[in-house]
Amino acid sequence: MRLLIDPWIPVRPAAGGASEHITLQQLLCDPQQRLLSLPRDDMELAASQLLISIVQILWPPGDLNQLVARLVKPLSPEEFLAGIEDYIADFDLSHPHYPFMQVKGVMAKDVTGMDKLMVGLTGSTCCAFVNQPGQGEALCAGCSAIALFNQASNAPGFGGGFKSGLRGGTPITTLVQQPCLRTTVWANVLTQQNLDKHYPQWQTQDKHDFTWRQPITSNQQIYAHHIGLARGLFWQPAHIELLAPGSGGTCSACGGEVTQRYHGFLKAKFNFTVTDFWLHPHSPSVMQSKKGQTEQRYIGFSTEAPCWTQIGRLLIRHQLEQKQEGRRPALVVEQARELVGDANRLYLSIGGYRNNQAAILERRHEVMVFNQGWERHLNVINEIVQAGDSYRLALRKALYIFAEGMREKGIKGAGVAVHLKAEPRYYRQTNLIITPLLATINYQQPQAALNKLHRQLFELCQRLFDDATLPYSHQPELILTLAFTRRILNKNLFALNAQGEQTDDVIKQTIN
Repeated sequence: MRLLIDPWIPVRPAAGGASEHITLQQLLCDPQQRLLSLPRDDMELAASQLLISIVQILWPPGDLNQLVARLVKPLSPEEFLAGIEDYIADFDLSHPHYPFMQVKGVMAKDVTGMDKLMVGLTGSTCCAFVNQPGQGEALCAGCSAIALFNQASNAPGFGGGFKSGLRGGTPITTLVQQPCLRTTVWANVLTQQNLDKHYPQWQTQDKHDFTWRQPITSNQQIYAHHIGLARGLFWQPAHIELLAPGSGGTCSACGGEVTQRYHGFLKAKFNFTVTDFWLHPHSPSVMQSKKGQTEQRYIGFSTEAPCWTQIGRLLIRHQLEQKQEGRRPALVVEQARELVGDANRLYLSIGGYRNNQAAILERRHEVMVFNQGWERHLNVINEIVQAGDSYRLALRKALYIFAEGMREKGIKGAGVAVHLKAEPRYYRQTNLIITPLLATINYQQPQAALNKLHRQLFELCQRLFDDATLPYSHQPELILTLAFTRRILNKNLFALNAQGEQTDDVIKQTIN
């Protein structure tokens, strides 16, 4: 199956209708609006990334004006054919020598089922997800290509001895979402001007040095600045080889009727080392100073906290300082600030996994909306996020003292970790407050909405404190504890004014 020529992209009409597989040319040259049609959000996000990466390599627009033209008008057939001419063999899933995202001649004792390529479908934590029975039994060529790309780019390695991708095991991916798949793809393709800025060698690097063309060798020492744009976007850290496809039927993933299906693959362990940081255009990163050295890494979902808590890292760039981490949004999101214009909202698709080593604990995917004017008022977004976190901290500190007590002040603790039980409830409730606010607030005149936010968070913290401490309110030995911690809570809540200037340091001072 040739990804640049054959029909493999599972879509449905945006206006509604039956699903089908279309070619890349149909997607890019046809004005009809379509959406991806896959049963799992993570697979749809991976399919979007795969298409974006292909278009990034084959048709990078010269500047923002040309990018806008691509968004408005589909590619001509002539432009499409000229773009794929030199790359058809590179994107062939069953190429006899260089199959897409694979290595020929993998030596393995056992055949691995295709369900292992469907992240979170197997393993000790698979019961945490709602998975259709047999979802990874037999995959069409399109779903196999998407699964290969997703496993290599977005998921932890298969286990001991297998490496993860260039962004680590479970990076957060952020993409700009548009009304249809074609425009979503183009909205996340960097212009040549931005490529020159962030990948200065991209024009002279080998544009065909994919890992299946030039495989990573065992024990190889790789420096990140030697990894070209094409090689990095399609980085394959594992030695994988799909078995020859079997008879046709229904794809167990997308449900399409196909003439061939893949039932298994071979995989083999090998070791290599990547030194330094490779800048990926689809992920936000943070920088920290440790022992005088600057370390940069991609962020991931490490807790169950909702996405609004990460917005500062996803949208707002911040230089590394002595006591604050540096932040850098994904390059495609930075470009979106120039692209969206004052009259447009930003629809930010956020996805990733939460893991414990190779085990997937949670699949995360959501779309956050930011009202028009967001790109010129990032300080307002930052204030909203800081307010949400400051109130959480005030509630947590009061409940922590209620649970643990304060020996130096003679305050007895309840001995029950009520602060840990209240925090998930706080996140659930604030997600219903903050996420809609980001989508509706007037960023030019935000004060009324910010004042309302502070009132809502104030009342929520008081309510959650009462709910958490109510079962212990009639215990005589905790009456003083309850009064003391309620006073601490109220003191801190009143200190959190509508300007959102309260910080962790001030909260610590008011408690002491």
